[in-house]
Amino acid sequence: MATDTKDRDLCCCCIRLRSAVTAICFIYLILTGASTYQKYSANNTDDSTATTVIFVSCALQILIAVLGLFAALTKSVTITRVYATLWWALTFAVLALSIGSLYLIIKNDKEAIEQECIKDLAPLNGNVVTDDMVNNCYRTSVIVSAVVLGLQFVIMVLIGWVNQRFLTEVEQDAAIDAALKAVDDGEV
Repeated sequence: MATDTKDRDLCCCCIRLRSAVTAICFIYLILTGASTYQKYSANNTDDSTATTVIFVSCALQILIAVLGLFAALTKSVTITRVYATLWWALTFAVLALSIGSLYLIIKNDKEAIEQECIKDLAPLNGNVVTDDMVNNCYRTSVIVSAVVLGLQFVIMVLIGWVNQRFLTEVEQDAAIDAALKAVDDGEV
């Protein structure tokens, strides 16, 4: 039966929502650490503003992941609601920043990307690189960037959907517990 309580808390591949949220948060913590390390290592300009942004971003992402772990551990409605809301906020912030980054890459970095294309294409073609080859390389770079950013957004939306389903489960369990407690206390 589809409404059976055993089936309502299943995620994809027969994984319980609670386990899925836990796994998502652990993986997200690992990815946040790796991404922060990569960004910090790549920031070789000694720009204190960039360093601050990197670590503040990392701290916020860790906070969201830890809230998700606490939500899965405690099944607290408040913690789960805050976690799900922050995840959606992060998802749409990442979308806005991705669109902005892609726009800035297209607007400001065309020459730099074309120079990299020339460097990469020259040894392959005996130092003869045509404008068509450079344009194709640039276009491919922008398309790949857009596809990766789009894929990231789709994955974040799917995770948000799992989080939302978990929130619904937690709210339903809390309502059932409150109703049973009311019956036990003779209030009904």
